[in-house]
Amino acid sequence: MATYSIALDIGATKTAAALLAGNKIIKKVVKPTGAGQNKTKILKNISGLIRSLWIPNVKKIGIGLAGQIDAKKGIVNSTVNFNKDFRQIKLAEILKKEFKVPVSLDNDVKCFAQGELKFGQGRYFNNFLALTFGTGIGGAVIIDQKLYRGKNNLAGEFGHLKIAGTWSGETPLCGCGQKYCFESLASGRAWHKLAKKYGEKSADKIIAPNIAVGLANLATAFNPEAIIVAGGLMDHKGLFEKVRKEFNLKVPYPVLRQTRLIKSKLGENAILLGALL
Repeated sequence: MATYSIALDIGATKTAAALLAGNKIIKKVVKPTGAGQNKTKILKNISGLIRSLWIPNVKKIGIGLAGQIDAKKGIVNSTVNFNKDFRQIKLAEILKKEFKVPVSLDNDVKCFAQGELKFGQGRYFNNFLALTFGTGIGGAVIIDQKLYRGKNNLAGEFGHLKIAGTWSGETPLCGCGQKYCFESLASGRAWHKLAKKYGEKSADKIIAPNIAVGLANLATAFNPEAIIVAGGLMDHKGLFEKVRKEFNLKVPYPVLRQTRLIKSKLGENAILLGALL
């Protein structure tokens, strides 16, 4: 008999939830997260998604959430792109009490990296970086085929590295409250601001070199074998190719052009699969 589980990918804009039999996704739903709502409503949205997929023999729940997570205790410490009261939430404990099954919680891109390492293109590398370009920018680090978490599970918060990217007009403020963050200049949210003002083609031309600057910095710092990227922004036609070209122009050493830039084939499913690991 198959072992059933439920996995969630909770982003600032949308939440994907899936019912899995072993490692196979058999049903999936996607709904708005409602991240701007208060914590009670956000928790109700999460619970409702789980109930929409629930079957009696579900044995566990795995969650990847876009925020700063205490994975050992299952706590959402803080988030940048959610309502400010959605912090210090004992999410794993709350859901365990409600659904009576074990619940694991981690940062969404750490789940993405582990999903890629186990089931995706990360299988072919010992050392790689994983980044998602959605509402914000998230990251994770794999060293010797193991997830590197850092002291407080914050290794890979690449979205808040500072870059001198290009922008027309006043530099936008990041959700963290500071300027010049990689996320504020190269995320999906940044792209939408530019597209609204200048059109989609212009937005791509501005965003691509900004993404490349951040990736070139990371390649210089980590010298990984590969950088695996995903997220809605990377699905824009031709954008990934523009980023790859710009990356090769911006790395400081020719040898860094050997860094493999790879677009994930699993996409958000890597987060769902990684959440169960």
